[in-house]
Amino acid sequence: SSRLAPRLAVGNAPEEMRELAGALNDMLARLQDSFTRLSTFSADLAHDFRTPISNLVGQTQVTLAQRRSPAEYEALLESNLEEFERLSRMIENMLFLARADHAQVALDQRQLDARAEIDKVAEYFDAVAAERDLTLTITGTAMVSADQTLLRRAVTNLLDNALRHAPSGSTVRLAVMRARPGHTGIRIANAGPAIEAEALPQLFGRFFRADPSRRNSATSTGLGLAIVDSIMRLHGGSVTVRSQEGLTEFELLFPDAGPFPKGAP
Repeated sequence: SSRLAPRLAVGNAPEEMRELAGALNDMLARLQDSFTRLSTFSADLAHDFRTPISNLVGQTQVTLAQRRSPAEYEALLESNLEEFERLSRMIENMLFLARADHAQVALDQRQLDARAEIDKVAEYFDAVAAERDLTLTITGTAMVSADQTLLRRAVTNLLDNALRHAPSGSTVRLAVMRARPGHTGIRIANAGPAIEAEALPQLFGRFFRADPSRRNSATSTGLGLAIVDSIMRLHGGSVTVRSQEGLTEFELLFPDAGPFPKGAP
């Protein structure tokens, strides 16, 4: 694994061996990429687990350094609980991604009213949007073939991401449509600065955060978009992102699993 960079010299190989040499080089490139991503992932995982654990140890040591009042001990427990909940979310997300990687997530896929599902998710975020002086709008109707729980989780992750990055006073727009023949699309768009072009290909990587200032955010584990990508791959669909100054738009594309009921949009 430490010597995957060298490649076979295809140009110097006998003609009948060039195709095989090229295939071996392609295999080595894929292996090198996989090992690199695994190494990066392990380092990021250690970093993100270290932060809450360091907080827990540090706060507890300071509190135990001298006698405290019951109120101070209660405050410590409340603070520690926040860190434990953060660790719990990270572990839950990691287990989901591991199961998804090995196709061990069972899909309860059925025909759903996509607009009704989006409405339910948006209703959950109404208070968050109001607190941040943001407006949520929803347009369009369509049926979608999906697992209800995973559909809502994917939309929840994207909407949470949009609300965190949308500037105060702006509108976060959700749209449902028959995107192209045989597919249902769900789009979530928010205003704000563009995501840098070089960051877009890495956006769905685990623990990747396009905004360095959110690197140690207690509210983001850096796994939300990776989970969205895994959910879409489980459905045989895709998630894409477009970003330019003033607008970032994510689109979920679900393929049809079968014929829709007569009269469905």
